[in-house]
Amino acid sequence: MDIDALRDEWDSLVRADPALGPAACDQLHAWQIEHGASFDGRSLCKVLRPAFISPSDLSDVRRICVHATGAIRSVRSWLLSGDGAGSADISEEALALVRIDPGFARLGITTRLDAFATPEAFSFIELNAEAPAGIAYHDVLSRMFEGFGAMERLAEHLHFRPLRVTGWLLQALLTTWNEWGRGAGKPRIAIVDWRDSPTIAEFRLLAESFKRSGYSTVVADPRDLEFRGGRLYAHGRRIDLVYRRVLFEDCLARPDDVAALVESVRERAVCMVNPFRAHLLHRKRLFAYLTDPTTPVQFSDEQRAVLRAHIPWTRVLCDTKTQSPEGIEVDLLTFVRHNQGDLVIKPDDDYGGHGVCLGWSVNSTTWEETIERSARIPHVVQKRVPVHSLGFPKMDGSGETETFLVDRDPYVFRGALGGFLTRLSAGELANVTAGGGMVPTFLVSPRP
Repeated sequence: MDIDALRDEWDSLVRADPALGPAACDQLHAWQIEHGASFDGRSLCKVLRPAFISPSDLSDVRRICVHATGAIRSVRSWLLSGDGAGSADISEEALALVRIDPGFARLGITTRLDAFATPEAFSFIELNAEAPAGIAYHDVLSRMFEGFGAMERLAEHLHFRPLRVTGWLLQALLTTWNEWGRGAGKPRIAIVDWRDSPTIAEFRLLAESFKRSGYSTVVADPRDLEFRGGRLYAHGRRIDLVYRRVLFEDCLARPDDVAALVESVRERAVCMVNPFRAHLLHRKRLFAYLTDPTTPVQFSDEQRAVLRAHIPWTRVLCDTKTQSPEGIEVDLLTFVRHNQGDLVIKPDDDYGGHGVCLGWSVNSTTWEETIERSARIPHVVQKRVPVHSLGFPKMDGSGETETFLVDRDPYVFRGALGGFLTRLSAGELANVTAGGGMVPTFLVSPRP
């Protein structure tokens, strides 16, 4: 399957389509807002082409994810053991949440492996094990592109299937509910985050989807929750299963506002996904554990091969000796100073591109200041990975092409690949929070 040729053919069709002029493109942006494909009030898709993936490429990514998540589970077991590093650089307040037993074994129920794909490499850069967004947005945008004339024309000789994600999420929630094993019948679900969250539109989309599948669902602010009589309530309705979107760091910063949620989980009155202890996997140092040969975790041969090929060299930034990417013992801080153009420094525990310093994009003085500051507060340093930029026809009716940095981030539900978040950015940080956009992904194969 020649994906490059498909992109060219698609772009020719949309540029020639009189139904995709300036007024129609304005309507597409309005359609996104109306149907909830919006972040902080703005439409999420800015281009006229979705992402495509072939069956063979999908199979390769699925295999890579299986072995990568298997290795992550081994690290998880070590982190939770008495010999693990689970408490390293974590405050007592954070540890109090992490130590709450959720009532089931898995930590990463709904996760996203953020990655860059080029024709030569597929590289993960971090795991979002906190509350990965974009799931419902993807499925709405898929519906938008299914109505394009280009898809109708190409469907004469190609089969298109959107890699819808919402069903994977619901199944992961329900499987975990059954594993939790303290409830009966269909769980009543609450999607919990602040009412002023920029992703509130996605919560509503998810709630409607869950309801259509037969599961009573509400969207609730943590301050709307009550824990009384051994039960959790939202807007007066009893809740059995919480899909937690409120971030771990917000739970630490606003303990009074999340008190009912925390107490209900501690008392096993509710099943919550992801659990608080997923924070151990969310920190950027996870990739240091995966790539440092001194980590006391045994990986299979297949896992080691995947880690070498797809996980970049990563270390917790501190004054220590370690192995360089070439396997040579070095002083870490000296190595970081001398290899600025090949390294990234980022906070161990943050998101949205906050605090990330790309060594090749700053001068030596800024790099040195970043090293000095970052060595005092938990940060990681990571080897630069290959990235890929692609041109897309703009969603403005002009027929012009704009080039974007593209990342392809697999959603992984209970260890299984469930689709992708594909983000586009005009800058070097492909992140929706930082102003990037997204497109849905379609599996494409020739018709027999």
